[in-house]
This record gives sequence, structure tokens and C-alpha cells, in this order.
Amino acid sequence: MEQKGIQLSIITVNLNNAKGLSNTIDSVLRQPHLAVEFIVIDGGSVDESLAIIKGVADKLSYWVSEGDSGIYAAMNKGIKQARGNYLLFLNSGDTLVADQPLDECLSLLGDHPDIVSCCIRVERDGLSDELRSPIKKFTLQNLLMDSLPHQSTLIKRSLFLDHGFYDEGLRVGADWDFWLRLASHPIRYKHLALVLSRMEKEGLGANMNNHHYKERLLIFERYAKSLRLDFFFLRLIYRNRQLLAWYLRKLLGRGTSKKHR
Repeated sequence: MEQKGIQLSIITVNLNNAKGLSNTIDSVLRQPHLAVEFIVIDGGSVDESLAIIKGVADKLSYWVSEGDSGIYAAMNKGIKQARGNYLLFLNSGDTLVADQPLDECLSLLGDHPDIVSCCIRVERDGLSDELRSPIKKFTLQNLLMDSLPHQSTLIKRSLFLDHGFYDEGLRVGADWDFWLRLASHPIRYKHLALVLSRMEKEGLGANMNNHHYKERLLIFERYAKSLRLDFFFLRLIYRNRQLLAWYLRKLLGRGTSKKHR
């Protein structure tokens, strides 16, 4: 059953990013909405984060600072504390661009969509922000081609209760895994051509390394194995060519290393 009082829970997770946390908090507290609650989950920071949190504690619906097993464990902790019908995950360093886009998003919740996804601006070194837009249709094929901008997507809380929380065994791709998990269900999805948030470039998934590629390949294999070989599948391979090139390099490297033993 949906709560009538709180429309949206904004959940911010943080670990030793005091400056980013302060920026995020400022952008959220500028919002005038009475039907929005704000939750901060800190992973036991040893910088100035705890002092910042305590300084606004009276404006938070819930906060905690304690060790956890990773970013998605912290998000799941926030989900369990949330009372809003919808959730928005705004990590420390990410900011809401203004109050008007959030107003427009909240105005679309009357017919109870499951997901409302907006555009996001991604910070780039010495360059103008990169604009990323959400997919137009919520399908497995589209989601395998691209993910949703997590920090600009409102998610119905009941989806987590019905289909499971974020996979805490994944370090950087559990939100992508969650979207793909939902793709086999009838999801009422809306996308908006407005910018809701701005993502800090130092996000956990911003720089791909071997672990990130391995994890993305694991998720890709988990959901793409049901697809038949057709024109779309070839497009999918091309779109994910960087991931697959990494996989081939690992295979070739493994084969080479065996020959020299």
C-alpha cells in the first residue's frame, strides 16, 4: 500500500567525500517540497562527513554512519528506512540542478508509474558537461544497449519489495542488473527530456578497470543469453564492443600465459 504523505525519498550514500556530500545536501535542502524526505547513509567516514551530517541532522528523516560492505549495501539500507512511494538515489557529489525539474517529475506521479527517468549532466574535466538521456522504451534490448541514469531516475519503492533489492555481490553494476531484472515484468515507464541532476565525474563507475569490465560482462551474460542471433544482437555486440574486446584480450592473454608455462 502506498503512503499518502511522502511522495519521494531521496537517498544519499557517502564514504569520505565531505566536499561532495556538502554539495549534495545543499542541492537537496534547497528544494521546497514538504512531501520529500531526505536520508543519508554514511559508510563510517573518517573525514569531515560526520560533522556535516550532524550539522543538518534536524533536516534529515534518517541518517547513520557505520561500516558496510559497499555502495549497494548502503543503498539497500536506505531503501529499508525509506517511507516515500518513490526513491531517488543521489550519491555524494551528485546534485539536483534546480527545483523546477523535480516539480515536474513529482507532478507525473499521479497515475503511479513504476519508473520516471530524466536526463543527467555528467561532469567532464575541462569540458562542458556531457548530457545523457534515458532510453525511450523499457525493454531488455534497450537496457542491454544502455542503462538508465541512476541519479535522475525515480523508482517506485514497491519494485524493490516485489522484485528484490540491489545485488550486494556487485560493486559497480547492481543498478544496471536491477533494471535488467525488471525487464521481464510489465513496467509502467516514463521518460522526460529534462535534466534532473548532475553527476560528479569521480563516481564509482566513472573509470572502467578490469574488475568493472568483468562485472559488466557477468551481468551482460546473465541477461543476453536468451537473445537470438539477429540484427539487433549484432547491434548489441557492436554497442558493447569495448566490453567484448576486453574479454577477448583476457582470453588471448590467458592462452599466451599457458603456452609459456
